Amino acid sequence: MTHPLTDDICDSLIKEFVGFDPDDMRTAADWQLKQVLEWLRATQDFNALVMADLLEEAMRPTQEENS
Repeated sequence: MTHPLTDDICDSLIKEFVGFDPDDMRTAADWQLKQVLEWLRATQDFNALVMADLLEEAMRPTQEENS
């Protein structure tokens, strides 16, 4: 699966930083999404559980990497 935070997006966000690795930004985005999903699912509220599933699908759609 390709990460939705592409090199082009990373580059556009951090033009002033020299030697920045886009994988660092992807790792941070993955960590942040995981925290939000865990928080939503910990509520055990049906609406929050549905929202967590919808958010996860929207942010990390299942897709094959084009080779």
